[in-house]
Amino acid sequence: MLRALIGGVFGTFWGRVALGSLALLFIFTAVFMPLYNPLTRGYVLAAASMNNVWSEVNIWRVVLHEAIQSEGEWPKDIESLAVHESQLIDVHSPKPYRLAVDLRDLDLLGNVAGTQLLLDFDERSNSWICRQGEPPIPQRYLPINCRGPAEPGASLPGSGSGWYWLVILLLLMVIGALYLLFSHPLILPIQRQPARLAKVPFAQLPHVDRILGLLGRRKTVLQLAGVLPSDWQGALDYADSQPGSRAQRLAQRLGVRWQPASGWALPGSVSEWQFPDESPSGLDRCLVFEPEAGISDDALLYQLRAIQTGLDVMLVLGGDDAEGLAEHCQDPANLLVLLDSSAQTELMLARKPADVLLDRLSAQLRLTRISPYQTRGGVARTGAFFGRTQVLARILNREPTNYLVVGGRQLGKSSLLKAVQRRLQGHPQVVCHYVSLRDHQLAPRLALQFGLNANTSLEAVIEHIARAHTGKRVFLLIDEADQFFRAESQAGYAQLTSLRALSEEGRCWFMLAGFWDLYATAVLDYQSPLRNFGEVVTIGALEPDACRDLARVPLARLRLSFADTGVVDQLVTASGQRANLVAIICQECLEALKPGERVIGKQHLDRALASQAVQDALAGWGRLSSDDYDNRLDRVIVYYVACHGGARLSDLVQLFQQQEIAVDIERLRHAFARLVLAFVLKIDGPRYGFAIPLFAMQFEPSELSMLLRRELDGLAQTSA
Repeated sequence: MLRALIGGVFGTFWGRVALGSLALLFIFTAVFMPLYNPLTRGYVLAAASMNNVWSEVNIWRVVLHEAIQSEGEWPKDIESLAVHESQLIDVHSPKPYRLAVDLRDLDLLGNVAGTQLLLDFDERSNSWICRQGEPPIPQRYLPINCRGPAEPGASLPGSGSGWYWLVILLLLMVIGALYLLFSHPLILPIQRQPARLAKVPFAQLPHVDRILGLLGRRKTVLQLAGVLPSDWQGALDYADSQPGSRAQRLAQRLGVRWQPASGWALPGSVSEWQFPDESPSGLDRCLVFEPEAGISDDALLYQLRAIQTGLDVMLVLGGDDAEGLAEHCQDPANLLVLLDSSAQTELMLARKPADVLLDRLSAQLRLTRISPYQTRGGVARTGAFFGRTQVLARILNREPTNYLVVGGRQLGKSSLLKAVQRRLQGHPQVVCHYVSLRDHQLAPRLALQFGLNANTSLEAVIEHIARAHTGKRVFLLIDEADQFFRAESQAGYAQLTSLRALSEEGRCWFMLAGFWDLYATAVLDYQSPLRNFGEVVTIGALEPDACRDLARVPLARLRLSFADTGVVDQLVTASGQRANLVAIICQECLEALKPGERVIGKQHLDRALASQAVQDALAGWGRLSSDDYDNRLDRVIVYYVACHGGARLSDLVQLFQQQEIAVDIERLRHAFARLVLAFVLKIDGPRYGFAIPLFAMQFEPSELSMLLRRELDGLAQTSA
């Protein structure tokens, strides 16, 4: 526990500072004030006292030498020879010709207190031999040679400890060097907050690495900063790389495709990045400009102001001293984004570099320019697809079969097909291809897509695909197939019969997506080969939780949020859980944000709901069929629901009877089914109401009766 406590105290930055300060104080007192240092105090006192000790020892040697010459032998009582009473030593003779000197146990004697020195007199050489007694006096305080009488200039005890001061000096130098390293302006902030390592300009990273290596702190600092050693080495390589190659290194780090771009009259290298589908931003590509070394900020700014990037965002790999360039890039209208030296370091060290790039983009561009919301066409990015989990599980977690995906426009049919294609990509047993038909010529379009002659039959195209993927099942996803089914119904279903035969033979499976013509062919036409051809999957409202994720998750990637859950719930309710409408409303919320705002509140949502983009997304319901009569019938139903807040089939029958308009009840039922399939209406108990609450906002209440009357008159003329 004590060890853990000590480690906790001195493991902190201020703990290490305190420890270093104590060490410096210890060294300072040892060198300049040794008497006050507990380690050097004993040495200092001993060295100072030994002069007096040896003076008294020399007196005893002289006195004894004279006594021996006078008496011819060693004196029997040496105490009578004492010249004066000593305060430091006691002497006695344990045997003839031996003098024992006992140093008293006094504080002023320091390290030699309580020790003993023995001196033996050699009659033949008439000299003294000294050696340590018991307890022994430290060797460092003895002269090099104790033979003969001591001379006034003889080496004093303690003079042999010069090595000790040399060690102290070396330690002082080491401590000073370590202190300078720890207090280095590059290292000190990192020691306090290791996360600052990611903010160091990349040109200084090698210097930081060397200092951390000298301190033995590299591994610890990297761990505290959350930086992987491999990423650290990559950043060091980036700092050492040649100018002109850094855009490619960053592309590798971000996982984007890189290629050089030509034709740019800029002082430096220009390249192009292609972002993957799972990129968190709405960008699919951007330009990257790395200025040549040594160009001034003013010259660079002049060049950038003169170029036109079109609709492409350009990333500028600049330094930290480009203040004018930074100010210029803060203008969201110029589509320039500055990645200064610190930002480049952060991209190389961050665990999620794509999020770092997104932060820089959102700080310097209009949010709608990088919005991940896809409001047109099928969702092609993995990160922009939400929900439909049950439908996907039903399709992917079972044996291949045929599916007929039906639903109105912009409800998510294409997104579902592309999601299936993404999940089956690389499947070991299935090869999946997506085809957007948009006309009635299925076989020619398939043939051209696979590099065959346009006159190749459908069976030959399937055979070609199967040969190219031996051992795999062929799964074709055919989108926008309504015109094909319309033409087939008029031509006796010749190609549909081929599709059914290919499926029954196990040569190919199909997922066909469309709206009313597909639905009518598969469900309403009893003679159609498409009847019982496959499982019908109706695309309608998105799951509520998926709608909330669709609204919140892309905003979170931009470091934005809604004010509270009530705003999100209002958005989901107003959109009727229609996926593309949720995306459009969120996009309009971004448009409503003022510079610097990061939170979407009710005022932004209200503005988005009333926007022209939302109204345009609700338009087009008046021409759901290729038949003008059916379209007029649809409009009568919608206007009636808008006038009365809902309708039943019997209400419309009664209305037509009152107006003396002859209407086929079956066609009327089909009209209701078509409007439900288009997500204009939904069944609410016994009545039909609007599937999207916003739908009623496009009608002026005072004009509804006039619109309904005009459509009824049109039906009356047609019936007549």
